[in-house]
Amino acid sequence: MPIDLCGLDQALDQSLEAAVDPSLWPKILDRLTAATGSFGANIIPANARSPDLIIATESVRPCLEDYFANGWHINEWRARGIPLMMRDGTMRDQQYTTRDQFEHLDYYRFQAKHGIGRTCIIGFSSPEDLLCLTLHRTLGSDVFSDEEAAVFQNARERLMASAMIMRGMSASRIGGMIDAFRATGVAAIFFDRFCRVTEVTPDAERLFGEEVFISNRTISSRVPEVTTAIQKRMRSILTEKWLTPNEPGSSITIPRDGTRPMVLRIQRLGGNLPDFFAHSVGVCLIEDVGGKQRHNQQQLRQLFALTATEAIIATMISQGMTLQTVAKKRSISYETARSHLRSIFSKTNTGRQAELAALLTRLNLADLPASAL
Repeated sequence: MPIDLCGLDQALDQSLEAAVDPSLWPKILDRLTAATGSFGANIIPANARSPDLIIATESVRPCLEDYFANGWHINEWRARGIPLMMRDGTMRDQQYTTRDQFEHLDYYRFQAKHGIGRTCIIGFSSPEDLLCLTLHRTLGSDVFSDEEAAVFQNARERLMASAMIMRGMSASRIGGMIDAFRATGVAAIFFDRFCRVTEVTPDAERLFGEEVFISNRTISSRVPEVTTAIQKRMRSILTEKWLTPNEPGSSITIPRDGTRPMVLRIQRLGGNLPDFFAHSVGVCLIEDVGGKQRHNQQQLRQLFALTATEAIIATMISQGMTLQTVAKKRSISYETARSHLRSIFSKTNTGRQAELAALLTRLNLADLPASAL
């Protein structure tokens, strides 16, 4: 049957409404299916095929369940047509599949089990976040023609506009969060569904170093195991899997030399947008556990004219460490540590470690013991 241009136009108009109300997408897919004489339709990211990232008509859901359950999404035959879609905006089976392949490939036989024949896929959104609107025809229907593909190439412009609006609205929402975080001094790194960094607050940038840094839009650490743990946690929070007992915890501790660690808390952002339309889907909040310690050390230096090393040792003593432990952690000899301690006693007018710890406590310059972390 020919395309119902009026019905297609109305469905595409509604796609702009869906930029404000994403719950309209299933209804839009139903209308697109009817207007194009298709069996069903779905939207899925080209580079992140997952059952958690898909919108579909009820007619194709059984096929999609089979698609993911039996691993067809891993070796997607139609991925061969993506260069065509990048060039033309659409791709059809007959452009990269011979009749013999269509009749004998296991991939198409699996589709035929569910009554699905040829397809036309419309690519929209940005190249790096390419989305695929797939229109499925019934097994006995004709292929999508060149004339129909030309119509879909025009329709693609409306879909592109909708995607741009939705991403813009999402980015605006994230921008508001960043402004609030900046005002309250929150260190945060936002990321998208591919775990790529999208935004970083100034307070997070100030904490970057060898322990945590951004490389190729990826949160990384000099310790490979830490990088792996961060990426695993980011992927976990994209679905409900983060609730299962075998998944990593919500926080990741990043050790640092000479000071207390940082703690990364990775969480999913709420919202009503499907993940593939969202500017950012998660946030990594960084807690600088050593921040108070460094502030206290600066105050110690100002109050008692301590050197940087003496301020560090005084802080360690206030945490209940023995002088032997201090020497070991600072990689200095015990005698050198004793020499620093004598100087600290002299400048603070104390004579014992207990007196020093009590003084720092009274001045509110004593840190919690390491065991309290």
